Amino acid sequence: MPSLTSMRRRPWLVVASVVAALSVAVAAAYAGNVAPSLSFTPNSETQVTNIDILRQQLKNYYGAPTARTGSTGTWADPLNLESNYANEARSVAKDGGNWLAARSNTEHKAIVLDVDDTTLTTWNYELFSNWDFNPSTNGTFVTEERFPATPGMVEMVNQAAELGYAVFFLTGRPQSQFDATLGNLTGSDAIGVNAGYPTPTTIDVNGSLPGGTQPGLFTKPPIGSYPPYLDQAEFCGPSIHATPAVSCPTIQYKSGVRAYIESQGYEIVGNFGDQFSDLIGGFADKTFKMPNPNYYLP
Repeated sequence: MPSLTSMRRRPWLVVASVVAALSVAVAAAYAGNVAPSLSFTPNSETQVTNIDILRQQLKNYYGAPTARTGSTGTWADPLNLESNYANEARSVAKDGGNWLAARSNTEHKAIVLDVDDTTLTTWNYELFSNWDFNPSTNGTFVTEERFPATPGMVEMVNQAAELGYAVFFLTGRPQSQFDATLGNLTGSDAIGVNAGYPTPTTIDVNGSLPGGTQPGLFTKPPIGSYPPYLDQAEFCGPSIHATPAVSCPTIQYKSGVRAYIESQGYEIVGNFGDQFSDLIGGFADKTFKMPNPNYYLP
């Protein structure tokens, strides 16, 4: 897929049935690397993809045409690494790797990577939940570290680390899931799946503790506990100072974290995400959109 220059989550099936129908407007939006409009209202049934048909198309895309959904379904089957999804993900990872390799002489270079469906693939949870996100059951998948690596991404990230890139992960997962997320990514706790990523570069994720560094995995703070670097008008300031305070929107949160990383002396050469909201907001030389037709996060 082409490149672009959680607070989870609105189920993609609901959006897809309305927005991702075969309409010229939406097709043009994707072709131009612009997030689709949620205001599109179909004029007829022919402009809406039937949800049951879309579910089957998603199974076909992920190379699991006979997959069964639900807790007793086939969600525990391995991700099909020969599927169209896997091939597309590897293609984006290859493009990203080529970009990073060509700029390996950059000083203080870094990459930033989203987690869900950028570095870890949540297809097994989509089958388990029948595309109906539930914080409780999803939390079980997270804490039990059940998600496999996204095809092509481990190789790309490890290559970047070998070239001297600082590696940072930036997710909308809550702060309470920090340890499980790091464990799933790197195998740091030997609980569940070890996706095989390198330990992220150490940094003060709070931005206020001299010497208080930890692996550079940025998870979303609870309301009322945002670090000072996000308390800016262009980032999370309006959310922090709302009455009552509210959760910071994805674009402002993630761009604010990227701005903070660059303020620590890094140049973000590549930013990788599966959602447009992972990529919008600047503070990266180039962005790469990973494939994910399952859900949409504005």
